[in-house]
Amino acid sequence: MPKFKTIIPLIYLIFVTLWLRLSNLGYSNYQGDEIKALYLPQLGENLLDFLLRQRKGPIQFLVTYGMRIFNPSYDNELLMRLPFALAGILAIYFFYKFVRLEFGERIALFSSLFFSLNGLFVAFARIVQYQSFVLLFALLTLYFFALAIKFNKWKIKGIYCGAFFWSLSILSHYNGIAIAPFACYLIYRWYVNNDEKLNQKSKLKHICFSTGIIFVGLGIFYLPFYFSLSAATKAYWVERISSKNISSIATFSTYNPGFIIYIYIILTLVSLIKLKAVRGKIYLWLWLLFPLLPLEILVKNKGTHIFSYVLPMCILMGCSLEFFQVYVNTKFAQYGKVIYRLFLSGLYLGLFAISHVIFVDNFREYPWEEKYFAVWKLKSQNNKSLFGFPYYRHWQEISEFLKIAGKEGYFVTNEKNSITRYYIPNGWKNLDLQAYKHQSSGNVFVIFVENAQSHNHQIFERTSSYWQQNFQPVKTFLNQDRIVVRIYKLQLSDLELTPS
Repeated sequence: MPKFKTIIPLIYLIFVTLWLRLSNLGYSNYQGDEIKALYLPQLGENLLDFLLRQRKGPIQFLVTYGMRIFNPSYDNELLMRLPFALAGILAIYFFYKFVRLEFGERIALFSSLFFSLNGLFVAFARIVQYQSFVLLFALLTLYFFALAIKFNKWKIKGIYCGAFFWSLSILSHYNGIAIAPFACYLIYRWYVNNDEKLNQKSKLKHICFSTGIIFVGLGIFYLPFYFSLSAATKAYWVERISSKNISSIATFSTYNPGFIIYIYIILTLVSLIKLKAVRGKIYLWLWLLFPLLPLEILVKNKGTHIFSYVLPMCILMGCSLEFFQVYVNTKFAQYGKVIYRLFLSGLYLGLFAISHVIFVDNFREYPWEEKYFAVWKLKSQNNKSLFGFPYYRHWQEISEFLKIAGKEGYFVTNEKNSITRYYIPNGWKNLDLQAYKHQSSGNVFVIFVENAQSHNHQIFERTSSYWQQNFQPVKTFLNQDRIVVRIYKLQLSDLELTPS
């Protein structure tokens, strides 16, 4: 039985994990990349052709394909996000189990709290996208490899289970490769361990067979995927590598604002002290550097893919907190425990409060709007990689409004095309994508979204203030006391467009 002093942090870990990932999960409309994760085939397109046309691995699409049983039209955002939230929760559970096996109870608790409270991982669990499954399967890989080292009953099964889940992680996204340094370290330890019942020749055979499982699993999808790469997919990859450089610090700080990045940097660097004192710490650093170096040197637009090296940082910071505990207890023998517990309480309560304010509370929608955390102003952000934050623009109600207005018509908006393609009724055409037909009715609905996900603040090069000053909206939608969408019904002549 765990000691009482361990039970309280465990209860806290469970609470913050569930609260941050499940509270208000259905509040937001789908965000742009969530819609891209839905199984929405073209007319006559089968599942395989659809999967090969995508830019990412198949797992997220298979999940949404399976969810059609419960929600064929995908109109229940809460239900569609639930599998991804559960994957995010299970990822923390297996992260804790893995770290406890490798580094002990205290480091497991410290590290798991960092993992659970980090804004990137909170956001991933609140959206319909691949990241939570990449993490879950990657951590299952490491957990089963660690089991194979520790327990005889998992000695062989653990290697094969780990290989299977590693292939699933990479099939979720290429980010699954990032665990390679630590995964190979665990396999090496398994191989060199003295074992009377399993010699190294037999172990090598099992390593080869399990590696075969990985390559076969990946080859079934990625070989046909590679040979059917579209020009659009290639252009997307080139754009991510060569586009304008986007700061990883800015991305991290959007999800973890203020002082949090300094905590991560300091505690990660502190882990370099007595690097060899904790077994495996060197390989944690290799795990961190393996994705960090290519991303930061070769890729201009890293986006949220930085999570692949933030994950090992959580363990390194846990190692630093254990070192700090020993140091404080030694330096301040009489009050060491009190100082340390106050520090930990302030740290983890503060991290939880910040994540709650920016992900769960939706009275103001950070990072689209400025928001206060106590007396501290969280400034609005213009980062392109914004996922999982509260964002509600009444798109289902907008759809109903247009249905009442007519079976077909024209609209124009400053929001992403991927969002309007999903929410707007099929008979309605976007003027940005289709020319106006002369024989059609002369009405056009202008849908102006405040703080649009597209970061576009104009329609036909005219700002919100222009539309408000010159036209009266026929419909408005409010969040709390703020108008977030205005719909104007205009004649074609008002827009100064020429029919085709």
